[in-house]
Amino acid sequence: MPDPDRVAMVTLGCGRNDVDSEQVAGALQHAGLAVVDEPADADCVLVNTCTFVEAARVESIDAIMQAADPDDRAGQPPAVIVMGCMAQRYRDTLSHELPEAAAVVGFGDYPRLPDIVAAAIAGSPDPVGDAAPQPSSAAPAAGGAFDRALPRIPADGGAGAPRGLPLAVAPAAPPTTAFPVRTEPRGGWAYVKIAGGCDRACTFCTIPSYRGTHRSRPVAEVLAEARWLVAHGVSELVCVSENTTSYGKDLPQGRQALLELLDGFEGIDGLQRVRLLYLQPDELEPELLAAMSASRVVAPYYDLSLQHASAPVLRRMARGGSREAFVDLVDDIRARDPAAVVRSSFILGFPGETDADVAELASFLDRAAIDWPGFFTFSREDGTPSADMEGQIPGDVAAARRDHVADIAELAAEERARGFVGVDLSVLIEHADGPDGAVGRSHREGPESDGEIRLPDVAPDAVAAGDVVAARAVAADGVDLIAETAPAVTRGGRPVTAGS
Repeated sequence: MPDPDRVAMVTLGCGRNDVDSEQVAGALQHAGLAVVDEPADADCVLVNTCTFVEAARVESIDAIMQAADPDDRAGQPPAVIVMGCMAQRYRDTLSHELPEAAAVVGFGDYPRLPDIVAAAIAGSPDPVGDAAPQPSSAAPAAGGAFDRALPRIPADGGAGAPRGLPLAVAPAAPPTTAFPVRTEPRGGWAYVKIAGGCDRACTFCTIPSYRGTHRSRPVAEVLAEARWLVAHGVSELVCVSENTTSYGKDLPQGRQALLELLDGFEGIDGLQRVRLLYLQPDELEPELLAAMSASRVVAPYYDLSLQHASAPVLRRMARGGSREAFVDLVDDIRARDPAAVVRSSFILGFPGETDADVAELASFLDRAAIDWPGFFTFSREDGTPSADMEGQIPGDVAAARRDHVADIAELAAEERARGFVGVDLSVLIEHADGPDGAVGRSHREGPESDGEIRLPDVAPDAVAAGDVVAARAVAADGVDLIAETAPAVTRGGRPVTAGS
């Protein structure tokens, strides 16, 4: 029997794209293809693109060109398929302007990717080329709808299990509940997409135009996938969506569904931590904050979508909030949960932004001391109301404002990090083979975006990636922590100050 064709995934952008790539790779495995890590070893490379801002599009184009003509490959280059948000938004343009791509595939054609890949490897015409392409301005009918058409894993691990994907789902999951196939996880954490699409109308954002309207996945389906991931060695689940606080509003139980989901996570044996990303402050109810702070398993990690702190700028963004409202929100979170950390991102240089608006944001950052702040300059996106607003800010002015507030926020974040010295933490090991001992993350550090905890007293052979160890922070290095292993000291599943 000939060896199967080999495919590799190159994934750009956010955690939602990571889940999409894992689902597509699982579907390709299910169809008999071999998924490999290195594009240089593949017959076909799928580039899962991002289009959120101009810098993301540039990075996506660079990745496509690199995949089409890799420096580390001799002989015939692989076929290249462009997928993801940029393919959905600009399918016609990319099809005409990227001859290097064998196919440009929008979300609706993901279930057909096994056939598209086979045709690309064989050098046949693009099998989706004769179909009427979706106009770039049209949105899919429902966010994440494509994943319901992919092969699915039955929660009981019985007949119909995808080839190459071992199943070990806890029997507590209803046998009738299935979830989209995905590749087996590697390491101690994994993303779980709980919803797709967005119903909000932020004036700077294009996501609803290509991700569609909000659609929540059923609670039972998400929990079935969570059990499967934990059974495959995952200790931490990172829940992603375009807007997590909208979860459930389209389900029969309404927004109570998110509370049901959190309660369901509590009952999964072996699950150490759940992290919720993309919390919209306009929709963040006290009931959810209470459930998060009381939970055994939900991390006291609050990823708030703030974007700015000046009320006039926020109104032009079609968002709520103000400096005072956001200070009150952060204070409320920390009062409910002393272990809480807060992450958020901010846009500088939005049309009409004044020096007074920047001063308002700087004052907020100094007062609120966001643990993990991120800063971006405004990206003028075609088709958004903000692209045509008066008062466009020159790029160099926006960059200077970004650097100014980032300096203020960095000092406050470092002070927050020093406040964790002496605190006992549950640390998920990321790797243990570095020169400075093991490296991991506690509830305080989100994967791929935040800092780390270094444990110099842990020998490489004492732990493995995915292990969870108790450690006490003994020093701060900027926003990172240095810790030593210690007896677990927790109260209600929460880390507490040593000796308290």
